[in-house]
Amino acid sequence: MERSIAKARLIENRLTAVVAFCLTGIVMALSFREVARHAQHKSHWFLDLRSILPAPAAAVVEIGFCLYLFWLGLVFYRVARGKERILVAGWIGALFLGLIQRLVSTSAAAAMDWVKAACMLLALLAAVDILLKTFASNRAGLNDHPDSC
Repeated sequence: MERSIAKARLIENRLTAVVAFCLTGIVMALSFREVARHAQHKSHWFLDLRSILPAPAAAVVEIGFCLYLFWLGLVFYRVARGKERILVAGWIGALFLGLIQRLVSTSAAAAMDWVKAACMLLALLAAVDILLKTFASNRAGLNDHPDSC
């Protein structure tokens, strides 16, 4: 029982590999679009709830949501193995650079756009590798996960 828990993975089959690839590809495309667009006027809020909550309460919810995302990223990173960790690290890097980006100057935010896009490109390359190994292992009839490192 304890052994099966230790071998649990984030991406265990072809469907989850395809979903990870598609979602990573979409977010990577949006990241590169953001680099090309150079939007000047962005909201400094991740969840802008100021229209329905008082400003202090909205700030508490914002901080709580960011802490939740941080915790969720750590959980995903702990569950991930091998190339999955590269995928998760790319997502976490892009997400938290996006959070920090809201607090810095416009020129620094533009530079962070490039780093976020690079994080998502790295995550996409890991997702492609996982996807290809998943299809290869399914064709060979193997039940093992494609990432053995």
